[in-house]
Amino acid sequence: MPVDKINNDADTHGALLKQILKLAIPMFIGGAVHTGYHLINSFWVGRLGAAAVAVISVCMPINLLLISFGSGLSLAGSILIAQSYGARDHRQVERIAAQTFLAMSSFGVLLSIAGYFLSPDILRFMRVEQAIFADAVHYLRVSFIGLLFLFFGALYQAVLRGVGETAAPLRIIFAGVVINAALDPLLIYGWGPIPAFGVGGAAYATLITQIVTAIAGMSLMLQSRYGLEFTANKLIPDWQLIGNIFRLGFPVSIEQSMQALTVTAMTIFAAKFGTIILATYGLAFRVVTFVVMFSFSISMAISILVGQSIGARNLEKLKQTARLGTTFNFGSMIVIGGIIFLFAHPIATFFTPHDPVLIAHGATALQIFSFSFAFTAIQLALGGAFRGAGATLLAMSLTTFGAWAIQIPVAHVLSQFTSLRELGLWWSTPIAAVANAIIAIVFFKGQRWIGTTKAPQTTN
Repeated sequence: MPVDKINNDADTHGALLKQILKLAIPMFIGGAVHTGYHLINSFWVGRLGAAAVAVISVCMPINLLLISFGSGLSLAGSILIAQSYGARDHRQVERIAAQTFLAMSSFGVLLSIAGYFLSPDILRFMRVEQAIFADAVHYLRVSFIGLLFLFFGALYQAVLRGVGETAAPLRIIFAGVVINAALDPLLIYGWGPIPAFGVGGAAYATLITQIVTAIAGMSLMLQSRYGLEFTANKLIPDWQLIGNIFRLGFPVSIEQSMQALTVTAMTIFAAKFGTIILATYGLAFRVVTFVVMFSFSISMAISILVGQSIGARNLEKLKQTARLGTTFNFGSMIVIGGIIFLFAHPIATFFTPHDPVLIAHGATALQIFSFSFAFTAIQLALGGAFRGAGATLLAMSLTTFGAWAIQIPVAHVLSQFTSLRELGLWWSTPIAAVANAIIAIVFFKGQRWIGTTKAPQTTN
């Protein structure tokens, strides 16, 4: 190959990687800082003891399930906005943003009301121990109250991501973490006239933070520089567009719901081994969620660039984005996985400094989970390409198969029918991650997901 050809390829890859990172890094910072809400909660609640950590742990998968509903619709809006933005159809960008707002706010209100009243039944279904049942109901109900504001937070970030703007929301997210960090010890332990709410204080701190940041984020999104206006006529339901949002968003919601339900199933499995193992899973999973956030940010950046490439009818850039993003994601998570493996014990100690039994179990779980990171990165990156191309059903099918045909059965068999016991639960994650990565690569190389995409029709 000629030297100038190699240099041109290197320049192209370098420019493309810069585009990916320009989108991904602010999203990672924002996502990591947002995840910081939960890590901060874990830090303060961990000082209340294993029972309080167990409350957070048992509510965690339900909160993830709620987030998945909102993120599915917001990601669908983001994909459609990215495609229209790539086609330079700014009128359609505004229209999609308004209809996404309408769909998410309506769905959020209904889900919030239903969840509030069904919270005790949900926890009974999960067979939560009576010792933590009342606190868990309280915590979960407060989470449902904040659901609409959580949806608004996902909405403004998704709309701005669709037009390639990821840096602006960071200051709101940073402010939110500062507010949450200040409120957590105040509401959990009390101060002066403010009573100590215990583990429920963490839920109240998150709720207040969600309300403040949602209002600030929506105000940011509607600033004149983005050209978005939610006037009354734009909020008249466009059932065809809303249907398209749900058509794309529903598989994404189901995909992420399957992940949340997988966590729910794992939580139920862990609960069978007692409070310590339940708390161990909650501690380890929160750290894993924070780590994998980087891979997820790369995945979202790939989705946006693939969507814009389709809008611009540039299929060559689409393929290059998917390949380069996947390679970079894989390499990065090998390094991060190695760091987590080496420093698992200090990380576990940071969250539960006064419980040596929980520290030992948490460190072991983190080391086992670390083997899954690089393979999860492959699946997330390729899934981002599938979603950006509109093949959200394919991404959903792969995730669902990996979780319910591989991870859950493996976790059940290893934990219940071998001497591994709770270690079998932890090992099911890297086993499923390897299988998921292989399956995603096979479908990616088949390229049928590319052939089904269409550039959006402009309204000009």
